[in-house]
Amino acid sequence: MQDEPIGLVGAGTIGGGWAATYLARRRPVLVVDPAPDAFGRLTAYLEAVWPSVRRTVPDAPAAVPVDLLRLVPLADLGAAVLVHENVPESVESKKDAYHDIEDVVGPGVPILSSSGGLMPSQLQAGMHHPERFVVAHPQSPVYALPLVEVLAGKATSPAVVDAVLAHLTGLGKRPVLLHREIPGYLTNRLTFAMLREATHLLAEGVVDARGIEDAVVHGITPRFLIGGPLTSLALAGGPGGMRGAMRSFADTIEGWWSDLGTPHLDEDTRARLIAAADEIFGDRPIGDILAARDAAAVDVLALLQGEE
Repeated sequence: MQDEPIGLVGAGTIGGGWAATYLARRRPVLVVDPAPDAFGRLTAYLEAVWPSVRRTVPDAPAAVPVDLLRLVPLADLGAAVLVHENVPESVESKKDAYHDIEDVVGPGVPILSSSGGLMPSQLQAGMHHPERFVVAHPQSPVYALPLVEVLAGKATSPAVVDAVLAHLTGLGKRPVLLHREIPGYLTNRLTFAMLREATHLLAEGVVDARGIEDAVVHGITPRFLIGGPLTSLALAGGPGGMRGAMRSFADTIEGWWSDLGTPHLDEDTRARLIAAADEIFGDRPIGDILAARDAAAVDVLALLQGEE
């Protein structure tokens, strides 16, 4: 099984991250991407991230194993034993991709979508074998961050979900199974809840862009390295833990919740956000910032793994 190829449809950043994940474990990868320069872009991406990949997977090959990577026509995807779909975040684009994939792969081959928020039941509607469809939403950079959100549609087989969870765990991923469908899934909903309040505070003139960034990077994030929001709340309760926090802070929290903002992305708010990004980034190219973010993610992951 380990020598059988994995299929990737779409070779952008997410598809490239999945490719790196499998190649680091010496798994053959078949890539379908109609862009004329798809293979060149993919191999350039892999070369750029491979030092970080090797830090994440210490027994990865010393160099990108390009002999295990093939850009293939759609018909050759039939050799894959599992397919990751990584096309643009549009219901129509994804459903078109599933139609094409199902024309060439066997009925038992799982099809995993990298969608970041679309409803799986909507995506699998019209498939010949919807029971083998699962959302497996990775975090970026895919090759480094272990979390993958797993979401089944109404027609998905529980056995397929179990097989996907086992497959991802075998890859060194940390899959989190969502128990019901919800737009945006888990990580995006948590992230955008914070973004909503940050946008509100910025629009109301409570603080400038740098202050918001500093509060998250230098205040919230270090605490979250040992636990998420539930852990943080429990620790705020001191020796009493969550029970102490509920006794001390429940009414206060309710009051703060009721005062949270509900901003709208009108023209003025959009302009504020654009200006905020310009203030934060200055003249630094986005590509350099992305590379720095990904390198920092690898550093943090190494720290967390050392503490487990």
